[in-house]
Parts: sequence; structure tokens; C-alpha cells
Amino acid sequence: MANNRLIGSPTARGILCLIASVTLFGMVDGLSKLIITKETFGQIMLSRYLLPLIVIIAFTKPHRRSALFSTHKLPLQIIRGIMPVMVGSLMVLAVTYLPLAEATVILFAGPFFVVALSGWFLGERVTVDSWIGVAIGFTAVLLVARPGFTDVSIYAVLPAIAALFYAGLQLMSRRLGALGIDPNSTLTWTLLIGTLLSLPLAIYDWKPLTLDSALISLGLAVTFGLGQYFLAKAFALAPANALTPFSYFQILSAVVFGIIVFGEVPDALTGLGILMIIAAGAYVFGKNLKSPVTP
Repeated sequence: MANNRLIGSPTARGILCLIASVTLFGMVDGLSKLIITKETFGQIMLSRYLLPLIVIIAFTKPHRRSALFSTHKLPLQIIRGIMPVMVGSLMVLAVTYLPLAEATVILFAGPFFVVALSGWFLGERVTVDSWIGVAIGFTAVLLVARPGFTDVSIYAVLPAIAALFYAGLQLMSRRLGALGIDPNSTLTWTLLIGTLLSLPLAIYDWKPLTLDSALISLGLAVTFGLGQYFLAKAFALAPANALTPFSYFQILSAVVFGIIVFGEVPDALTGLGILMIIAAGAYVFGKNLKSPVTP
């Protein structure tokens, strides 16, 4: 009975929501790779935001739609809404000039920023277990990506800034969640802001859609929308420093997607990195079940 209560605790449910979120985000990256030669950057960004926004409004009962846009923390919602757009934009630019492996490793410095800043920004107690989990996860990312860093250029600043926005996204999600903001409201504002920012870019450089690209765009919209919802829900349930180590599960999703869609079978070191990611997540999850971290 005690174990059932622990598994059903807010922190445990938050961890499961975050795993669902980053798994979906890994699929978003894969779908974006599939469509990058068929659509422009603006179209890809618009696909992520516009359709989910239409869906959440359409499936919300008419008398509750105004609540989706009602918030007493509008500045925080706007700041949070800008952050995923910045992460996506900076990473697209980064991989234009840098190898994907190097850009990815720099991006995943983000969890360190979350753990380092959650005590100051959120007033949460940062545990040694969280630091251990993040450190193992980051080491695993190094194994998976194996960057050389022999000729680091000025463009390395792009994923580094993206990592800050990535950390800020998680921190702002937790701040809004701790304030009792409805995750549906946070999701709506994120989708609205992303739509407003990406629409001009899409219109400026529009490419005609084929049936294939339209279907991939639909999948992109669904996975991104669900990923954003689970992200907001996760940080409404659990402290940022408890969730951060599970960000690395996005690597697992990307690897699986790569095997199934692109035939990219990981080698032995990548397999070891995946096992380390799972071990880090299981370690922190188990510690939180025994001694749940309170906000």
C-alpha cells in the first residue's frame, strides 16, 4: 500500500509526465528531420504551434474557452511562450554551422542550469541525488554524441544560448505550476505565442505542401502539442530539480526513432550511454519514491 501511495505521489506522476513529454519531443525532432527538405523553417515552426492551438480551442467547451486565455501572470506566460521558439530557432541555426552531435551536447547542458538555478529561482531544495542523476545523464550524452570539439567555432554560442532557454523553459514551467496556473492555460499561451512568432516567417517563405509533407506536419503538430501539455503538467506536479535528470530520456526517443525511420542503429558506446540514461533516471526516481522532494 505504501509503495502504491508513493508511485501515485505528485512527484512520481510529474516524472512520468516529463518522460512522456521528452519522448514526444524526440519524435518532434525526428519528424522535423523528415520534413526539413520539403518545408521552410517558418512552416515547420508554424506546424508545431497552429494546429494544436486550433485543436485545444475547438475541443474546449465554449463556456470554458475564455479560461484558456485568462491568466493573472501574463508576463510569465509570454516569457515562457517565447522560450521554446528560441530553443527551436537557435538549434536549427546551430546545426547549420555545427555537427549535430556537438550542438546536441551543448544543448544538454541545460539540465545543469536547471539544477543550479532551481534553488535560487524557485526556492527548491536541490538534492545530491539530483546532481548525481544529472551528471550521469550528461556523461551518457557525451558517450552517445561523442563530440570532438577539435575546431569549436564561434557558432558554438548558438546551442549554448539554446541551453539557457531550454533551462528557462523548465524553470518557468515550474514557476507557473507552483503558482497554481492551469497547465491547459499555459499550453494555450505557449501555442498562441509560437503561432504569432512563426506565422510571418511561414508566410514570407512559403512552399506548396505535398500530401506527404502535410501528413508529417499533422504528426508534428500532434506530438509537439502533447509534448508541451505533458511538460506543463509535469512541472505543475513536481519540483524542477527532481524532474531534470529525466530530460535525457529525449535521447532514447531520438535513438528509437532513428532506428525505425532512418535505419540508424546505435553502436556499443551509444548503447552504453542509453543504459546510463535509464540507470540515472531509475536512480533519481527511486530516491524520490523513498524520500519525495517537496516543492
